[in-house]
Amino acid sequence: MSSPTEQSLSSFLDEVASERVAPAGGTAIAATGAMGAALCEMVCIHTLAARDADADTSSLPALRSDLERQRRSLLALAAQDAAVVDELFGGDGEEPSERLSKRAVGIPLAVAESCLRVLEVAERVTELGSGGVVADARIGASLAAAALQAALWMVRGNLDALSAPSFAADIADRADTIERAAADVADPFDA
Repeated sequence: MSSPTEQSLSSFLDEVASERVAPAGGTAIAATGAMGAALCEMVCIHTLAARDADADTSSLPALRSDLERQRRSLLALAAQDAAVVDELFGGDGEEPSERLSKRAVGIPLAVAESCLRVLEVAERVTELGSGGVVADARIGASLAAAALQAALWMVRGNLDALSAPSFAADIADRADTIERAAADVADPFDA
């Protein structure tokens, strides 16, 4: 299985819709977050190109750079998720190791953290974006928000597979912290 960074969207979706075990939900979640980041990046690019003299766009290059980092991170996490799912469910039917169970929780947690950062940056991009493209930042933020919620759902759904209760409790606390932080980010459609 190739990663979403190495194939067309059509072939990636064909793999998701196949009889294979991976890529699956976590991979799709991370790819969705990456799409949200890419849309917000695009808004930065077009807003800078418009060079509206009345707007202070000096922070847009740094915001764009942050979004690019998050996009690349999310695509790497998508590939990692596909590899873990393939290892967990595509193998010989043995019980998964604790290492694999921790990765099955850690990867979607990292996706949620990255999507939170996309949301935080998107909030600023929607404030600074040019009128013609700002809707794309709102859509990007919406995709990142959906990916964040789905990733947290996956984290919580995988906690039962962990054998260390204190580790599971720490992960649950981190998930709750991410969810609270996301709730504090302005709704992109309230603008």
